Amino acid sequence: MTRAVLLNDTSARYHHGCSRVSRLLKAGLAARGVEITASALAHTDWTRTPGFLSALEAAELVVINGEGTLHGGAEKGQLLLNVVDHPAARGKPVAVVNTIWQNNPPDWADILRRCALVSARDSASHANLLAAGVEQAVHVPDLSLSERVEPPTGGRKGLVVGDSVRHSVRTHLARYAQRQHATFVPSKTLTSTLWSRWPARHLLWRVYNGVFSGKVPDFMMARDEAAYLEILSGAMGHVTGRFHGVCYSILAELPFLAVGSVTSKVQVLVADAGLNPDRVIPVEALADLPLPPPFDETELGNLRRYKEDAQDKAQDLFDRIARLA
Repeated sequence: MTRAVLLNDTSARYHHGCSRVSRLLKAGLAARGVEITASALAHTDWTRTPGFLSALEAAELVVINGEGTLHGGAEKGQLLLNVVDHPAARGKPVAVVNTIWQNNPPDWADILRRCALVSARDSASHANLLAAGVEQAVHVPDLSLSERVEPPTGGRKGLVVGDSVRHSVRTHLARYAQRQHATFVPSKTLTSTLWSRWPARHLLWRVYNGVFSGKVPDFMMARDEAAYLEILSGAMGHVTGRFHGVCYSILAELPFLAVGSVTSKVQVLVADAGLNPDRVIPVEALADLPLPPPFDETELGNLRRYKEDAQDKAQDLFDRIARLA
């Protein structure tokens, strides 16, 4: 087995997109004889994670899950990249995978040019990396798409409304769910049984979304990624403000409309998948929004090719990472 460490492990984020990415990344590497001997969880300081530095010293490979972190020159992104020059990582190949790359300082590109492998999760990030001189960069769609999902064969019914990382957008989405009598299903979850009980559950919905008037709609928190995918697979439409909400819609072949996020990642994902750009809407459109339109034949064909491409490229990526050591 090849010993590796993983930075920005998103498995403990209670976010169905993040947990799916982490699971599939680890499984893809394990199937090729790469053992993750230590992980530094997302939003933690890896230099202070118990046992991580000793595992880094003993590792043969360093893997950084870039995910939604490497944009805007954010401090947490700099912390991830600092591992490249750490004495314990000296001489070891570093793979940066599943990363966004947008509006970052030039010295970050200098660091990435010294990495053995860099994989961008969208075409715009890939183009930005190449323009910054990171010539080894490749494009592999988000790893949440790397495992095949069989589209549902039964009937679909009902509208699911998701959440957003931005509180103001969550509020608009929640009010839209009220007007449409939709089921509100965030892409995050809380595991305590407290939140399954009324009135705690209703209070959580109101505080989380900032909506303190009107009826609380049907509110579900999927217990895990499989349950989240099952809910979406049974719906006839999805309106979301989350990047991974769109990824799950693509997996389930569920017609969707999406409010843009804090970066251009949703717009680029929709374009990369060959879908109608009108599926990305401004938040103001939620005031008078119809149900998501069905995919036309062109969209559905593009979507299916995109999923197949994502799966093939992910397998090749895992092979390449395993060969680094």
